[in-house]
Amino acid sequence: MTAPDDKARTGTARKPRAFRPEETEITSAPAPFEMGPMADEGSGGGASGAAHPPRIADEGDVANTGVRRALGWGRVLISALLALAGMAAGLWFTALVDNLLSRQDWIGWAAIGLMGLAGFAALALVLRECAGIVRLARLRRLRSGAEAAVRQGDEALARATVDRLEHLFRHRRDLAWQRARFAEHSGDILSAEDILRLAERELIGPLDARARDVVASSVRRVSVVTAISPLAALDMGVVAVENLRMLRRLATLYGGRPGFLGLLRLARMVLGHIVLTGGIALGDDLLRQMIGHGLTARLSARLGEGVFNGALTARIGIAAMEVCRPLPFLEMKPPRLASFVAAVLRRGGKREAEGE
Repeated sequence: MTAPDDKARTGTARKPRAFRPEETEITSAPAPFEMGPMADEGSGGGASGAAHPPRIADEGDVANTGVRRALGWGRVLISALLALAGMAAGLWFTALVDNLLSRQDWIGWAAIGLMGLAGFAALALVLRECAGIVRLARLRRLRSGAEAAVRQGDEALARATVDRLEHLFRHRRDLAWQRARFAEHSGDILSAEDILRLAERELIGPLDARARDVVASSVRRVSVVTAISPLAALDMGVVAVENLRMLRRLATLYGGRPGFLGLLRLARMVLGHIVLTGGIALGDDLLRQMIGHGLTARLSARLGEGVFNGALTARIGIAAMEVCRPLPFLEMKPPRLASFVAAVLRRGGKREAEGE
């Protein structure tokens, strides 16, 4: 409660004075100022003590603000240039089409035919890429269904997975005898895991043997080319092309048949699988294999590089087999890196001895 004529708000001691009760009024406490010490001192008692000084921006904030503004204007510039380039390309193409269609001679009709052919080819490519991605997803669904059936012991899910697997291989002439043999014995099995084991042995087993041959041939090519190539850039190109070719062959073997985008997706899946399953184990296996054969003292440096690149290719091939395989490894054992490296080392040592 304060008197209406009370103007002593300087914070000093006030002298006592008399006032009537009807001359008083109720006021609320002043809110703290949010401005700095430059606020009006006469606007309320204790304003200077309750006010908070504004935070002074440091050099890091100023620098970050400048970087953000520079990046923002850079994005605007790049977006504007790309938009202009797109508009120029569109206008050029529109003018070309108008000029060709306005001609009534054979050039105009040939242009119309070529445009139709290009559009049909583009549509075919898009459909093929979509089909390749769908086929890869189907392999993953088959593997997930088989793993769930084994984990839950669900016979119905196991038979449904096997039926989809047979439907996937229905046009494969190389698996006709295996499919007939599986159909002959599958009706006598009641366990979910045993059904999947039979399917793995009869349908996937022959494909695994051929997949090992594909990986082994890629490993041999990479190791030989790397050992005799004089340029590091050539080595990298050969390794990349051969690994992509191996991935496509493995996916096609198991029923994937990916296109270009599907192949890139498969490569990403394989690399992710290597990281998740411990790709560092590659160095341990390779080092153990080399020390066990005493190759550090007998082989040349180039041959050692070829063996190492071949081991990398073998590791990628093993991961690709595990990713593309429609069933998990239940009865059959997964391929080991040491077997591929040993084959390369035997061939390398033999060639080194023949060269001497």
